[in-house]
Amino acid sequence: MDEAFSALDPLIRTDMQDILLDLQQELHKTIVFITHDLDEALRIGDQISILRDGEVIQQGDPQDIIMRPADDYISDFIKDINRGRVIEVRSVMSKAGRVSGPKMPANTALEDALQALAAAGKESGAVVDEDGQTIGKIEMNAAITAMARPDRGKGTPRYK
Repeated sequence: MDEAFSALDPLIRTDMQDILLDLQQELHKTIVFITHDLDEALRIGDQISILRDGEVIQQGDPQDIIMRPADDYISDFIKDINRGRVIEVRSVMSKAGRVSGPKMPANTALEDALQALAAAGKESGAVVDEDGQTIGKIEMNAAITAMARPDRGKGTPRYK
């Protein structure tokens, strides 16, 4: 699909993305989706390739790309992304035995995790797998730190 939703208004575009995700989950088919909209790619892509001058600069899941940019070009490319909507608790959780606080699936977005922690009045919560077993701990400070945009300096890009 090449720029399939680019001409749509934001509300219809979101609805179409949801339909595409539902279809993909139901049919279990690989879809190659081409877009210049990084937010869209991060929302619907399981695996993303970022190209520059016809070459793949970085490939990985949205977590890898946001948490570990391959170079300054990728860092500049992702700098304005809402990290709280993309980064999941699994990427910033720590190991823990017993954890009090709200339980949340490993794929919970950080902004949703922070809302759950705030609503519960807790500084941390349990990260659980599909069976409800605790696999880690999410701490409010770790979530906030991960959401903050890394300071890459100001001025001209450092890539050529």
